[in-house]
Amino acid sequence: MAVKIKNIIILAVLLMVRTPTYAQTLADVAKNINKVKRDTMYIYAEVTMKDLQEAYNGARAILEMKIGEWVRQQHPNEGNEVAIVKAKDHFTQLETRRGDYYRAFIYVRKTDILPVADKSEVTVLEVAPPKETKVEPQYAFEYDKLEPPAITITSDEKEMQQVKSFYEIEPFVKNLKSQGMLTAYGKYATLPQTGQCQIFVYDKHGKIVALLRKTDDSQINLNTLKTDNVKNYKNCGAIWIQLK
Repeated sequence: MAVKIKNIIILAVLLMVRTPTYAQTLADVAKNINKVKRDTMYIYAEVTMKDLQEAYNGARAILEMKIGEWVRQQHPNEGNEVAIVKAKDHFTQLETRRGDYYRAFIYVRKTDILPVADKSEVTVLEVAPPKETKVEPQYAFEYDKLEPPAITITSDEKEMQQVKSFYEIEPFVKNLKSQGMLTAYGKYATLPQTGQCQIFVYDKHGKIVALLRKTDDSQINLNTLKTDNVKNYKNCGAIWIQLK
């Protein structure tokens, strides 16, 4: 009996020691995340979800989009896809908890993306303030002064308006494919220069912030029915689809 009591006491002591250590570890990770966010030399993305692997998958997809946008803006002569492949070798992953949810945080140093000789040329992509008060402040939209002619939204486009999250795009595309309605789809880097397509624009949290219809000479926001452009949405990603 004395041995059992002794073992119970030892176990209790070990648990008392481990708990603050674990809490301290989470605090250190959170501290590192905040440090990366404040450092303009990094590009990062984060997603909070119930499933840790899904959170990491979402964060990686958003980070790849942000890297492609940064390369396109700061180094237009470099290939986006090549830069993304190179960046993947330098991704750093961190995770914390928010209640019952996992917070996946992935980041990469800008100097690890491209072979930049002069480190001083690595700059932060500044986001211009919105021009219209109705628009959320983290995006910059530049609408044309002239109103476009009356626009008719198709039944297929009305279904697209129901897609509210980046994570709903893939099942939506798969459904179109299974019905034989899809011609092609892809990321912003492969956006067709000619022909009509629809573009889902999503922010770093995976929220769909715009649905655009692109033709040869214009882009229309199907939610506002005004002239728009995918380039107006800084720090956002885009997935395009073409219907038959």
